[in-house]
Amino acid sequence: MSDNLITRLIPHQGCVITCVDDAIEVAGSAMNWVMSAAVAPFACRAPFAFRVVAKTDSTNLRMHWHRGELIFNWECSIRELRVHDPATAEQHGLEGKGFLTTTEWHDILWEIGLDRMRVVVDGEVRFDRAGDYSGIESAPSIGPCFGSTVSVREFTITSLGQVAARVSRA
Repeated sequence: MSDNLITRLIPHQGCVITCVDDAIEVAGSAMNWVMSAAVAPFACRAPFAFRVVAKTDSTNLRMHWHRGELIFNWECSIRELRVHDPATAEQHGLEGKGFLTTTEWHDILWEIGLDRMRVVVDGEVRFDRAGDYSGIESAPSIGPCFGSTVSVREFTITSLGQVAARVSRA
């Protein structure tokens, strides 16, 4: 599947999803700013690519899958990319890799293979590490945290097997 899912996302933990022009805004609820998110309407298994075109109004553009989380513009260190491993929840902090300008849309790709994951932002690889992601099934999501609002223009899920098959036929 590679259709844009923004109109099918499901609010989680009281988040508010508002349509604005060709995008949606995802805001946390006043009761639960920490884990509010817009969730895909289905679960995914590796290998797949989770892609968003999104921006934050200030801090905390967060993407989730199972125990994994990517945090851009983290409120504790805005330039540090926080990566939580989906299989182990092990946390990695990458200084200088997490800042997103708040006035521009960013193309964020989270590739999750059976034995590796990679994070690419606007064509730049910001994280790449081996891991065992086979057997995990969960719904991807995107959201804010601590009072920020995340705008999302595209939210797509693509099987990496489909991408490899298309490339090999070309």
